[in-house]
Amino acid sequence: MPGGVRTEIHLTGDHTADAFCLLIDEPPAGWSLPPHRHRGEAETIHVIDGEFEIDIDGRQVSLASGESIHIPAGVVHSGRNSGDRPGRRLLIFSPAGMERFFIEAGAATPEVEIDQAQALASAISHGWEFVAGESRPPR
Repeated sequence: MPGGVRTEIHLTGDHTADAFCLLIDEPPAGWSLPPHRHRGEAETIHVIDGEFEIDIDGRQVSLASGESIHIPAGVVHSGRNSGDRPGRRLLIFSPAGMERFFIEAGAATPEVEIDQAQALASAISHGWEFVAGESRPPR
């Protein structure tokens, strides 16, 4: 994935009658994602390992191993790995469909170069809306 994030797709909409998809990702230390929203999907994040800061609609939340947060559909959020090592998170998008972005924008191995412009276009085509100024970026 872009940003050096390893992502595993464990359940797709085909497995859940389109109710949700479930992914595990491993963002490296220093990784961040700018303010954005998913208009049609809610996102639930459970930290398996590591430390993350998430800004949800202007409210900063710190999450450590074992902690979870829910982001309703349409709410602006951003996040970053605030730890000094890779983290590991379980992600649920509801309803399903967001997994198609990860399939389209990802690569089978870390050695494959990700085309950043193509990944951005894929994110936008799958409902990501990047919004400047609507949410404070993580510190």
